[in-house]
Amino acid sequence: MRKNNFQRLEDEELDRLPDLPFSIANNVHNRLNNMRTIGNVIELYLTKVIDVLVMMTGGKSKPASKNSFTDTSGHGSPTEPDIDGPGGPAGNH
Repeated sequence: MRKNNFQRLEDEELDRLPDLPFSIANNVHNRLNNMRTIGNVIELYLTKVIDVLVMMTGGKSKPASKNSFTDTSGHGSPTEPDIDGPGGPAGNH
């Protein structure tokens, strides 16, 4: 495999640096994982809580982003069941 100049420079720099003790590397890794988890929680839940609070105070929620999940199957949702669909345990008989 042929390396470009930047990859060779990176290898040279890494060779000059001393190896980190395991405890420091582990500590950095754990902190990055914690920050990633907190970011995921904020992204998934906090934005939804803020939207609910805005709607409760009479404001309008922002439109759903293109990356959000939308069900296009036409089978309803837990709050708006599909009457024409097959009946399950709570289906219309």
